[in-house]
Amino acid sequence: MAGIALFFIALFAIANRSFLFSDTFFIRSRFGSVAGLQSGAAVQFQGVNVGRVESVALPDEPGGKIIVSMAIRQEARHLIRQSTQAQIKTDGLVGNQIVVLVNNSDARVSAGIKENDYIAGTDPFDPFDVADRAMASVQRFEQAAMTFETIMRDVQAGEGTIGKLVYDPALYNSFVATTDETQRVMSTLGNNAEALVGLAGEATQGLQSILLKIDQGEGTLARMLNDPGVYNQLLATSDTLLGISTDLRAITSSAENAANWGALGMYRFSENMEALKHNFLFKRYYEERGFMERAEFDIRERAIEQSYKKLEARQRELLEWENRLKDAEETRAADSTGVTAAPALQPAPGR
Repeated sequence: MAGIALFFIALFAIANRSFLFSDTFFIRSRFGSVAGLQSGAAVQFQGVNVGRVESVALPDEPGGKIIVSMAIRQEARHLIRQSTQAQIKTDGLVGNQIVVLVNNSDARVSAGIKENDYIAGTDPFDPFDVADRAMASVQRFEQAAMTFETIMRDVQAGEGTIGKLVYDPALYNSFVATTDETQRVMSTLGNNAEALVGLAGEATQGLQSILLKIDQGEGTLARMLNDPGVYNQLLATSDTLLGISTDLRAITSSAENAANWGALGMYRFSENMEALKHNFLFKRYYEERGFMERAEFDIRERAIEQSYKKLEARQRELLEWENRLKDAEETRAADSTGVTAAPALQPAPGR
């Protein structure tokens, strides 16, 4: 009887510890690796046991996820949300794997969990994966060390650019010769610099002498600057040139008026001649001479006017091209002498 009593006491203790007689609900999670997690393992929330691992199911195909089903007490249902994460961790020093439920900052606004819903799973820390990565890093470091050793052997043998730089005496001799030549050039530049400073001093003295003579009124330039008579003569010459330009503009205007009147006169004369050709007294004469035109006078005049406009446009185009060619020649001449000139005009599109 005592043994039976102890058996039932142990059974109830184990059932209470594994929540066999508690009201539970089920949730699931997917993991790439469970690191030895087994059915019956504890499920904790902030260090408190709230359930157990019900089952660990293998994936349906290679490369799939392992599905872990967990039974959680109803008392903890309000703490688990859809944003809750399931993490597999080691329980103390014993090394048993447990599932820890962790809420993030969005847990308060996240929706509640339902029966057999999935929550996010975080794969456990895998020391074997870390060891494999460490071994791969060691192998790469070993390969790099072997490559560096090969390079150092080539350098010691005097091969390659670095080997020649380190062990070739010709490079040292060339460097010494270059240094000596540099020192000589610098010394020469110092002497030339002193000579240039002397020339600059002499030029400055000469310029000061010229300015002093100008200030004292000596020479042509000084007289032009200091003599008011020269200014008056220049002013009078400028007025004369201004009057001449005014006269030229008046002459040009008169010439344009005369040309316009001449064109009008020729137009009127053409009208009179056209009327004369249609007069019954002279019509037969013009017909016999072949001077009668089939087109009307206005039509022919418009055709002549259009042809004249086309000729003027062509003349302006040729003049523009001539100016562009002159600018291009000036630019090439300036480039050849090292003087920067204004850019040449580009041809108009479609020309």
